[in-house]
Amino acid sequence: MTTRAIVFATAPAEDGGIAAALRFGDTTPLERLVAQLDGAEVHVLARPMFASAIDSLLPSVVVHVSENSSSDLRVVAELARSPGGDLVLLPGELVTQPTPLDRLGGGTAALTRDEPTGFPVRALAGQVLSASSDYHWVGAPSAFFASVLRVDAADVPELASTLTAVAFGDSEEPDLVSLILTVLVRGGTRVAARDARTQFWARPRSKDDSQHAAQGLAGYDEDRARLDAAVKSTDGFFTTFFVSSYSRFVARAAARIGLTPNQITVLSMCLGVLAAAGFAYGHRWSLIAGAVLLQVAFMFDCVDGQLARYTRTFSRFGAWLDSVFDRGKEYLVYAGLAIGSVRGFGVNAWPLAAAALSLQTVRHMLEFSYWDVHYKALASAPQPPLDQPGDRPGPPPEQDTALVRAPAAIHNEGGTAARALGISRLLDKPPGVHWLKKMIVFPIGERFAAISLTAALFTPRTTFIVLLVWGGIGGIYSLSAHLMHTVARRSGHIDSSFVTALRDDGLLACRLQLRGRFSWLVPGTIRALEYGLLILTAALAHGDAMRACFALLAVLAFHHYDTVYRLRQQGAPPPAWVSTATGGWEGRIILAFVALAVAVTTAGMAVAAVLMAIVFVGESVWSWTRHARADGPYTYADEEDGNE
Repeated sequence: MTTRAIVFATAPAEDGGIAAALRFGDTTPLERLVAQLDGAEVHVLARPMFASAIDSLLPSVVVHVSENSSSDLRVVAELARSPGGDLVLLPGELVTQPTPLDRLGGGTAALTRDEPTGFPVRALAGQVLSASSDYHWVGAPSAFFASVLRVDAADVPELASTLTAVAFGDSEEPDLVSLILTVLVRGGTRVAARDARTQFWARPRSKDDSQHAAQGLAGYDEDRARLDAAVKSTDGFFTTFFVSSYSRFVARAAARIGLTPNQITVLSMCLGVLAAAGFAYGHRWSLIAGAVLLQVAFMFDCVDGQLARYTRTFSRFGAWLDSVFDRGKEYLVYAGLAIGSVRGFGVNAWPLAAAALSLQTVRHMLEFSYWDVHYKALASAPQPPLDQPGDRPGPPPEQDTALVRAPAAIHNEGGTAARALGISRLLDKPPGVHWLKKMIVFPIGERFAAISLTAALFTPRTTFIVLLVWGGIGGIYSLSAHLMHTVARRSGHIDSSFVTALRDDGLLACRLQLRGRFSWLVPGTIRALEYGLLILTAALAHGDAMRACFALLAVLAFHHYDTVYRLRQQGAPPPAWVSTATGGWEGRIILAFVALAVAVTTAGMAVAAVLMAIVFVGESVWSWTRHARADGPYTYADEEDGNE
């Protein structure tokens, strides 16, 4: 279905005309905007005194004569009720580059910027939680609306029904795009927030404004802006300052020679395998070579996402492949370090390797579960009625445009946990604290840097100790913050099929119903119990049981991460028979102790690792092969960043 663009050519200019018709070089903002909307069915709303001029100027568009803002909304409602596809709403005086639709993606979405270019909004995790207009204000805003809104075809009927309840005086000329965004958000429609931070943006209202906008656009480097937009704004300290500063140019070079993001992902994995081989050799020169190769592999791991965003070539399969290869690369490096520790230093580091793998997986399961519940709680928080000016009780803040990065949407006013969270936000203000807090959680950039540095200068045993100590501190820090947020949250239990699927229950455990505000703790706790008891079983056995245990843990970790990515990108976990056939977490623990009792722990774990790899990997590859043919649009995002 064709996208329908509704352009509001109604904002007055300072000279008494309309801002959309100001001279902008040899054209006008409206003509330029309509040209950028090539391929869309364009509808222009105009006042009676300007409608005929616009009609003659742009014969290819449909001009709707509208007396006032109330009439504008009725026209929008009529278009929404008529058959068609998505609706895109934007002001006629908008001057932007690249095209307005370039970064909107699919679904209902709004462009947002950090600069004060429009009305404030509060957004988190890529979703607009609260919006403002001429009649509404937002507490704790985190971005600004960039005046471009897409309404998905599935949400268009709801928009038509909600607009009929909006009314104001005939003489008022509010910003209707911002008002419609507020109507959607307060009506419960899920609106994605799409980053337009490097996009050129202006809404001239006078000849001087138009001249300044033309000068700014003349100096706008679109390729450099696309390159800057390809770098995530939420990465960790090491990635931001020591990798992304140059990896973006590698991404551009890869685009120019025709490489795809998936090819870069595979290249990164191959380099990771070579790094693991270097660590496994166990000599100083090979440890240094492995450290260098690991950093090159990590650089390309950043490049694949940047290339996808730079070229706008996204796929769900690509996101899954990148995420799974990230984990596989890291755990191969752990195995290589353990082998190198035995070969080069005579130290059995397999227990430390198994502990490091388990700690990282447990941490991620806690993070995945918490953020799923947290985002659902934010999204399900009741919206205020449209006739309430603020999105929270009380008067509007004195500085309504001051950005606040930590939204306080659903917390009690008092309580120890709420006060602790308030203190934590205050501590974000001193320079450098923001980056320090990102480093504490030990994201992937810091982990790989720590591995490379300690392996090159010291021993693999030292590397594992650093991973366990730093990872433990980061885990305690993150867990403490999540617990305080959970205690301070007003809402009670949030049903989450995501959390239930991550439990990986067998026939016995599936009968257990664990509910409550802290249910997000269950998957991570189960992983700690399962992995910890498997390590204990291997430690009580003899021979090479710990090596076999590490292999089994790696296979289980693949399954548990694959479940996360399947839920995120396919919308469903692996089929129930997969967990049933492999015993579930409780069945695997029972079998491990049986193997210990009959003195076949090493062989039992090795056989279990092989059989489960066949089931987990085989079923996953089959599923992704089937889904890749129906792959839909996906906003490419590395699963791990500074906020893990």
